[in-house]
Amino acid sequence: MTIVKFKYPDTEKIGLARSFKEIPQRGKVVVKTERGFELVECLKSYEVKELEKFGISEKDLYQVVREGTQEDENAFLTNLFFAQEALQVCKEKVKHHGLEMKLVKAYTTLNRERIVFYFTAKNRVDFRKLVRDLASHFKRRIELRQIGVRDEVKMIGAVGMCGKVCCCKEFLSCFHSVSLNLARLQGLPPNPAKLSGTCGRLMCCLKFEEANYYIRQFLPEVGEEVETPLGKGKVADVNVLLEKVVIEFEEGKKEEFHVSNFVEEEVWREYIEKLKEKKDDRFSCYTKAGVIGDESNQRDEELPQ
Repeated sequence: MTIVKFKYPDTEKIGLARSFKEIPQRGKVVVKTERGFELVECLKSYEVKELEKFGISEKDLYQVVREGTQEDENAFLTNLFFAQEALQVCKEKVKHHGLEMKLVKAYTTLNRERIVFYFTAKNRVDFRKLVRDLASHFKRRIELRQIGVRDEVKMIGAVGMCGKVCCCKEFLSCFHSVSLNLARLQGLPPNPAKLSGTCGRLMCCLKFEEANYYIRQFLPEVGEEVETPLGKGKVADVNVLLEKVVIEFEEGKKEEFHVSNFVEEEVWREYIEKLKEKKDDRFSCYTKAGVIGDESNQRDEELPQ
C-alpha cells in the first residue's frame, strides 16, 4: 500500500491518504476528504505493508483521487482570491453581529463545497446567527472554527527572534507541550519573557532540540578533569549541538574531541535512537481534515433549502 503524507493548504497540518501510485515529493494531488475535494501538497510517499504498527487503520486514510492538473492549480489560485473576499464579508458580518472574535483565515475546498473560517477569541463565542447569515449569503456550507494562538502563527506565518521563519510554520507538524525544564536542560535562563515565541508561548524549538541535549547529562562539566586519548586535561567547553567537547591541557593547548569519547557505549546508542526517532516522525501528528483548535466551539451550517 502506498501512503501519501500531505499538508493541508489552510491549517498547514499533516494528513494521510491512500494512493494508486507513488507521488513525487512536493507534487500536488487531489484528495477527497470529509470537507470535499482538496488540492494538497505531497510531503512524502511511503510503501507500507502493516499499518497497525503505526497505530493507524485503513479507515483513517483518505483517498488520492488523481494527480493535480493545471486546471486544479488554476482553480486553487482562483479560490485563494475568493477566500480573501469571503474573509472581508465575514469581517463585516462579525462587526454587524457585535462578536468579539478575530478572524484569521478563510479557506474553501476545490469545488467550493464549503467555506471554512478560522478565528481566535479570548472566550467562547456564540456565532450561530453569524453562521446562518454567512450560509444565506454564500449559498454554501459554512464552517467556523476557533483556534489557539499557536495554530494562528502556524497558519499565517511569522519570523522568530532568531530571524528565521517560525519552526511551526517552516517544518514542525506537531505541537508538543513545552516547559521551562527544557530551558534548564539546554543551559538557558528559565525566563519565560525571553523564551517566548511570536505566539506568546514558550518556543517550539526548545522541545524540538530536546533529543539533542539528552546526552548532556552524561557529559563532564566545564572545569572537570578528564582522561582523553592525548592525556589528562580540563573541560573548557561543551557544545552539544556540534557534539564537541573542548579540552584544555596543562601547556595551554586546546583540542576538540567528539562527545562519544566521554560516554558509555550504551548511552551513546540510546542517544542515537532518540535522534532517529526525532528525524523519522513518519505518521506522527496526522489529523483528519479541519480538526484543529477547540472542536467543542465549532459549528457548521447546511446549505439553505
